[in-house]
Amino acid sequence: MLDLVLYGPGGPQPLGRPAPVRAEIRNTGSRDLWIAGVLDGSENGLRWPRFLPTVTCVEDGGVVARPAPAEDPLVGPLRPGDLRRLAPGESFDPTTGPGCLPLMAFAHFVPQRPGRFRYALSLSTEAARPEEWLGGFGLPDGSEREALLALVARVPRTTVTAAPLDVEFR
Repeated sequence: MLDLVLYGPGGPQPLGRPAPVRAEIRNTGSRDLWIAGVLDGSENGLRWPRFLPTVTCVEDGGVVARPAPAEDPLVGPLRPGDLRRLAPGESFDPTTGPGCLPLMAFAHFVPQRPGRFRYALSLSTEAARPEEWLGGFGLPDGSEREALLALVARVPRTTVTAAPLDVEFR
């Protein structure tokens, strides 16, 4: 129902700069679905959806970039505008749009030595309870909370992994 794809540059990249790697989420199903992009706390596992980006060195398999540990366990509240409807065949970049943040592990990886590096990304929406999407402060209550939880309930529960993307740096 969901497909996750990584796109990168067409050729070797210069050292000392991050590579322009981007992600895309696509609805491959036959019905509309709801999904959120990278939200405050999504990359370091504090909230759902969870995005796990990593970069490894192809030569030795060592991990050279991953999400940083959370500095503060509080994350901003989920808002109705953070969830978007995707029609069949429709796609979006989960790092752009209302409430979305860049994947910092990719954005901050700046190799200082030549080599090939493998970018990987997985997305999980499999929270045990819809409340795990809401955040840590400024949460709605009453009918607003119920309406937001109803939207979260429309998100398909799944884990998807993008095909890895290799980028050469010279």
